Amino acid sequence: MSEKIRPGPHHSSSAPLRPVTTASPLCVTVAGIPIANLSEDEAVELVDKLVSEGGPHYAAVVNAAKIVTANRDEALKRALLEADFVAADGMSVVWASRLLRRALKQRVTGIDLFQRLVEHAARCGLSVYFLGAREESVRGTVRRLTARHPNLRVAGYRNGYFAASESNAVAEAIKQSAPDLLFVAMGSPGQEYWIASNLAHTGARFAIGVGGSFDHVGGLAARAPRWMQRGGLEWFHRLIREPRRLWKRYLVGNLMFIWLVARQFASRER
Repeated sequence: MSEKIRPGPHHSSSAPLRPVTTASPLCVTVAGIPIANLSEDEAVELVDKLVSEGGPHYAAVVNAAKIVTANRDEALKRALLEADFVAADGMSVVWASRLLRRALKQRVTGIDLFQRLVEHAARCGLSVYFLGAREESVRGTVRRLTARHPNLRVAGYRNGYFAASESNAVAEAIKQSAPDLLFVAMGSPGQEYWIASNLAHTGARFAIGVGGSFDHVGGLAARAPRWMQRGGLEWFHRLIREPRRLWKRYLVGNLMFIWLVARQFASRER
């Protein structure tokens, strides 16, 4: 994006928290962030229920790095707390829940949930909008997903390279396309800021930030091998591919996450 998307007045510290939906599942709090204790199937079912209620609703996914950022970024933390549910994208979050003796059922990654929701939308006749990433990435995502799901109703798509001052116009364009589901791939915390500040204007019934999913689905980036996904090592795969950009985020961030969880564990034990 040509300018970094920052939170708008929606994130004022005096603004009331959005009421928790009655569909919300029980949560497990990890380092101050309530994580929905959901399987992937249950997450899809919950989104379907939220969509049937009408909008706006949104969800987020978190890994260790995002939880660490939320502990020092009040705007991001508030966006997560106001979400209808937050899923555990990183295996480290699931491991932390086990240490805290409130084990989460399953890791629910953003990219897997994204693809499941697209499949669900195609089957149920829901319309979708794709916002974010580079032009070739979002175009490739639309091309591949419509080939995979011929019945998919694509309300529209747009790359994520726009100035913060253009957000209202982007939201209005989305509103004119009238999507049921909005997928935002702007990276974190930009996508969380944008959704929390602009979702109501878009008219979408449900939105979720999906990070780098468009690059993977669109064929511009390779996902970690399945054995690394199962072992919770996707972060290591990304670190090897982009060490200069990601070493601090993962190595320093993971140590900070361990410290936050250890502090929570010690507090519980006392």
